[in-house]
Amino acid sequence: MARKHLIVPTQYFEPETFQINHLVSLFLAKGWFVTVIAPDPSYPSESVLKGCTSPSLRHRRLRICRFPIIKRDGSLFAAAINSIIFAVSGSFFAIYFSLRHPKAHIFAVQYSPFTCIVPAFVAVSMLNRRASLWVFDLWPQSISALLGGSPLTRLMYSLIEYFVSIIYSPFANFFVSSPSFMLVPPLNGLKGVELLYSWEPSDILPRFGCESDELSLPIRVISIGNLGSAHDLDLLENLLLYTGSLEFNWSFVGGGSGMLRIRSFCSLHELKNVSFHGFMPKVDTLQLCSKADLSIVPFRESEISDTICYRFISSLSVATPVISFGENAVSELVRAYSCGFILSDSNCAELPCSRNSSSPELIPGLVVSIRSQLASLRSSARVSAFELFQSRFSQRAAEKSLRKFFVNV
Repeated sequence: MARKHLIVPTQYFEPETFQINHLVSLFLAKGWFVTVIAPDPSYPSESVLKGCTSPSLRHRRLRICRFPIIKRDGSLFAAAINSIIFAVSGSFFAIYFSLRHPKAHIFAVQYSPFTCIVPAFVAVSMLNRRASLWVFDLWPQSISALLGGSPLTRLMYSLIEYFVSIIYSPFANFFVSSPSFMLVPPLNGLKGVELLYSWEPSDILPRFGCESDELSLPIRVISIGNLGSAHDLDLLENLLLYTGSLEFNWSFVGGGSGMLRIRSFCSLHELKNVSFHGFMPKVDTLQLCSKADLSIVPFRESEISDTICYRFISSLSVATPVISFGENAVSELVRAYSCGFILSDSNCAELPCSRNSSSPELIPGLVVSIRSQLASLRSSARVSAFELFQSRFSQRAAEKSLRKFFVNV
């Protein structure tokens, strides 16, 4: 049997915590030889990594090709230079290893910015190799949530969409991490786009379960992941302020511009029930999340609010129910599986508030619902959350989604 080889040009790899790590592990488990092309790790910043630069993933069929790069320091300028160097240097190594392994399949994962798939695009275009692309972030939709819709920015979005369509063109297989991505250009014009959700591998999941009695206080709420322009920070601040004098404890893990704002808000209003942990190792984050009663998914309405985000999947993996802001894909799953609460105007009939309430006015009703359903929140809702994880976001579910790929490639 001929050995199968995978080439993975990626801007992020262990010890940086991205889904590409799990994908590589899955291919290794399937017997593939894998070559990872990645710069020296620096996300989110070198100070956060604290000198940890070696991947924990080691395997005799895994080769990791590292190259030097301008390290991230939290500034936009350093991030931009980091991305440009990866696009250039990564392209050289992608061509080199594609020439060494002419029958290898190239697999790229698109995070932000979209330039992270340039090395795969260059190798595929120049050498006519077969390649697959897994899309996690929509461009230009991801930056439209940040920059708005002025005439100048709309022109920029059109240009980015044109370039993205060109970069997508040589790929043979497409996977998307959220169903709504299939409806958005340029993906809606491509054939054979398949759904491949993110997942958490079972070997890193801590034992889940709320250790407190069914009705004991405080009620513990957690936010895991970065906060930024895609999130409804106004509504989150209102929720924090309202629960500041109640039996709620909040924990925030991660960073981002939104995290700085929330931290300043809590300091200004002297909210003593809120703690900030910064960036934490993945296993520690999951352990902390497993002890929470609720995990928050605070999307604001935008072109990317239907994203099935990683914070949602990670929360489900340790059986933690969620509070979802707005009406979106996450809220639909929360409602279908009864594994949390939805804070939105159109959902107000499920909360003890008037039908014409605005979102901030729904907060008292949400709090009443949480307190009145605390026993079920710590029992049946946790069971439902884990059932949803196992059915759609587990490694077994991912293997089923990739079954046809493994047969045909």
